[in-house]
Amino acid sequence: MTTGSVEPLSKLHALWGDEVDFVDVVIRQAHPGPGAPTYHSFEEKMRDAEAYQREFGIEWPVLVDDLAGATHQVYGGLGAPTYLIDSDGRVAFYVMWTHAPTLHKAIEQLMRQDGRGVVNGGVDRTPHILPAMTDGWNGLRRGLPQSLIDLETAAPMTGVSAWLGHQLRPLLAPLTLRAKPLPPAAKAGLALGAVALVVLGAQSFRRDSRRNDWKRSFSRLWG
Repeated sequence: MTTGSVEPLSKLHALWGDEVDFVDVVIRQAHPGPGAPTYHSFEEKMRDAEAYQREFGIEWPVLVDDLAGATHQVYGGLGAPTYLIDSDGRVAFYVMWTHAPTLHKAIEQLMRQDGRGVVNGGVDRTPHILPAMTDGWNGLRRGLPQSLIDLETAAPMTGVSAWLGHQLRPLLAPLTLRAKPLPPAAKAGLALGAVALVVLGAQSFRRDSRRNDWKRSFSRLWG
């Protein structure tokens, strides 16, 4: 989810960075594995945060939660939320799954309210998975194979869908990695595309499983 949100948030920052302060907070390693181990010290966490900011060219501050995750817990303990804080220091809007177009609309409304108060009902609970399906594989692949195994166990076909989305990134990115909302017709098309990705991935893996050819499946994911 974090990797998939970087490009849309960068575009959002280009639109609103002069009026809104952006801050990332590194909380934990969501999908640990050989190339992305669980943090055992604050220093490890700091080094990973520095690498994250450098690798993705993040232009705003990247802060690091303590090893126990105290800030993470205070803000709800979820994996990829975003909070929009108003000029009085209060939460104006909460996105459970970071989504730049939703934040764009919330920021527009907050500006219309002179920077104060709750906007757009205060919370968005929609599972915005399309950015992660398009650009999340580069984060997931760092922890292979354990990261993929864990994700597939928790939510079957999500890891495979991320790999398929990565292959189709040039086609999907202009639609899924936007900072501004899409027209309703385009949203419907994206929903159908997401279903198609999952179906294609399921068919491919089912074929390989019938041939007991899991090595082929995993070799494709490594590519």
